[in-house]
Amino acid sequence: MGISRSSSIVLAYLMKYHHDTLMEAHDFLLDRRPISCPNPGFLLQLIRYEKKLRNSGVIDKQNNNDDKQNPIKTLDIPNTSNIEWSFD
Repeated sequence: MGISRSSSIVLAYLMKYHHDTLMEAHDFLLDRRPISCPNPGFLLQLIRYEKKLRNSGVIDKQNNNDDKQNPIKTLDIPNTSNIEWSFD
């Protein structure tokens, strides 16, 4: 259902490649998928993972404030809300 396990994987990805803290990554994820809710065991592992990333310098807002390690590029998707669709 994409609530716990997949959400945890996304959080780990955001921490590793976007240099986000767990709280920043969680806020980002909840904005896009409000139903996500990692179980307590996964959260504990994510807290430990954040500590490991902080100790290694991956999460350091002064040095890593960009997405240069992000292997997935952001797509510029045009706004289609003002397009008139016709299915005649």
